[in-house]
Amino acid sequence: MRNDKHTKQSAGKIGGLATLARHGPDHMCKIGKRGAAATWAKYFLAPVNESQYAMVDRETNKIVAIR
Repeated sequence: MRNDKHTKQSAGKIGGLATLARHGPDHMCKIGKRGAAATWAKYFLAPVNESQYAMVDRETNKIVAIR
């Protein structure tokens, strides 16, 4: 019996590879840059300690992630 279910990660990989095959690497580079620009328009990095940063929402000043 074959299992046709995908995790979100595997489905995303399949979709990304299909987009790459259809449109090419230049297109993927452009959409990556647009995504990064949209992310940094909404968030900024603030230092938490010597080796960690927090991603902070620009509008609410709430921390959304710490790395």
